[in-house]
Amino acid sequence: MVRDLYESFAKHKLDRSSPDFRPEDHNLSRSHLLTIKMALKFDGVGACGPDACQPEIVISWPTFGVRDFSLDTCSCPCCVLHCSATCPIDTQLMHQALLVCEILLEIFKHVNDIDWQNPIMISYHEVSLVRTSLAALARTCKIFYEPAMNELWAKINGLNPLLGCVTRLRPIIYCAERTWCNPPYFGDVEPLSANEARQFLHHAARVRSIHIELATNRDFRLLSVLPEETCMFPRLQTLFTASLPCPTRYLHLFLSPTLRLCALWIIDSNLKLIVTRCAALEHLSVKHTDGTIADKLPILSDSVRLCKRLVTLSCPPLDWAAWEHLSNLPTLLTVTIRMNNIVPSPSDLDNITFGPFLNLTALSFLADTAAYLTTLVQHSEFPSLKKIDLFFHRLLCADAERLLHALSQCKACQTLERIRIKSYSSEVQDPDSSWTAITQLRCCPQLRTLELEFPGCCTHLDNDHLLEAMSCWPYIRSLELEDKNYPQATVTFRGLLAALRQCPHLDELRMLIDAVNIDVDSTAESLRYTSLQLLHVRSSEVVDTKAVARIIFSMLPSVDKIYHTSMDSNHANRWREVQNHLKHFRSSAILDCQDAAAEA
Repeated sequence: MVRDLYESFAKHKLDRSSPDFRPEDHNLSRSHLLTIKMALKFDGVGACGPDACQPEIVISWPTFGVRDFSLDTCSCPCCVLHCSATCPIDTQLMHQALLVCEILLEIFKHVNDIDWQNPIMISYHEVSLVRTSLAALARTCKIFYEPAMNELWAKINGLNPLLGCVTRLRPIIYCAERTWCNPPYFGDVEPLSANEARQFLHHAARVRSIHIELATNRDFRLLSVLPEETCMFPRLQTLFTASLPCPTRYLHLFLSPTLRLCALWIIDSNLKLIVTRCAALEHLSVKHTDGTIADKLPILSDSVRLCKRLVTLSCPPLDWAAWEHLSNLPTLLTVTIRMNNIVPSPSDLDNITFGPFLNLTALSFLADTAAYLTTLVQHSEFPSLKKIDLFFHRLLCADAERLLHALSQCKACQTLERIRIKSYSSEVQDPDSSWTAITQLRCCPQLRTLELEFPGCCTHLDNDHLLEAMSCWPYIRSLELEDKNYPQATVTFRGLLAALRQCPHLDELRMLIDAVNIDVDSTAESLRYTSLQLLHVRSSEVVDTKAVARIIFSMLPSVDKIYHTSMDSNHANRWREVQNHLKHFRSSAILDCQDAAAEA
């Protein structure tokens, strides 16, 4: 594999503009690099001679995820890596291949393959193993040192790893009795000297991502020796904090011109300074949820208006002027708003002119009601919107009708592929007798996923309405309808099968089915809908369990299990009977096929 990589790179002279260059062909995948033992021999001035001591480091990735290192230390400045792979590779060729920076970086990226996007799932042992592996690689030879050290320091948790480079602080930070829940205490420690500051900053330029859970003035006073113009992390791209990373006096240390992602837990007056100094910011996330949020929303809105290159935004609600700014950002792709029960102060919409949200593809809202979002949709176009996820604490039928009507009138209806609208309210409502939710979405021909779960969404739904709607969704793959306030199943098997004929790609269905009034003769019907694989009947009732099982077996052959959420023990037991009949029919069919094959 490495030989192929080298020959390909040599052929194209690493010219990525070549029409034959395919990046996917040059990735060192786990399936190909099952075991690599790299050999490298240095020649020339300062290299190990043929009779010199040749310590070796063996790097083994059984699945390119587990690393085992065997390192024999030696005072010799160079080392030899003996290489073998699944196929013989010329040593000299391997030496040249490892000199290709792209190959070496790809290998080290696979070593440092921790999923930092899910820190809760990361174990201390896994992090320790990766750190040890990268440190061993850095000690191997001069060629490995820089890329290995860059990966080793690429992501750090807090400032302690850097403070640990200071000789005086090492015993405090790496105390044998120290645990993750017992952080080091710097209360009586003197600030860093000028020489210690250089030790502290020695590897700071390599840091590209930092996660700070808790920052106190006590910790940052150690850095008082650093000049105000110092940018502690000149290559920093990602900043995660539980609060602002430091007091305002030290904020400049984190404001790197290369910062791309900033995730904060609170809205602070310094937020405007962050977005101003970090002009390259593309991803901003603010999760302010305490009682002071209403007073700080103007700071958030003003800060958002200063962002010129946003790609993703996740934050509390914004004022209309901020939305006007976002609507004209061509870089914006994803917006997530967590409103809860907060409503921004009203603005004069007559003075606001919304842009088209030209490239926005995903919009998510968590709100108390739908009024704020409905107003936004009524004044916008969203010509590229593909996904919309809406979660409301309270959604009245009238509000839902206005919202769906607004969606059907904007350009988004021609591009939407996923619609999820859910409400946690369970209050009983008297909906308009002429309104059915899914018929409002007939104008969405690209729909792949539809999930409606709010009071009134299934009111007046019947065979005709289902057929009318699904005939407009030729690409739909998943349909989920649940109305806890309307438990009466009105769609029969005949209506369901007629609707399924219009949707050849539907493989997941979750909705109430009238399994009491059976209107299909499974022995007379020849239709077999093979795409449907998951059938969830919610809390549907069933009487003739064998007849229902026969319909599913004959007409929905890919459904091997029926899911239900019936709280009534009698209904639950009857659906278990349906499942048992279904298993029996399948077993009998298999035996019949075997007997027929034996006779043939």
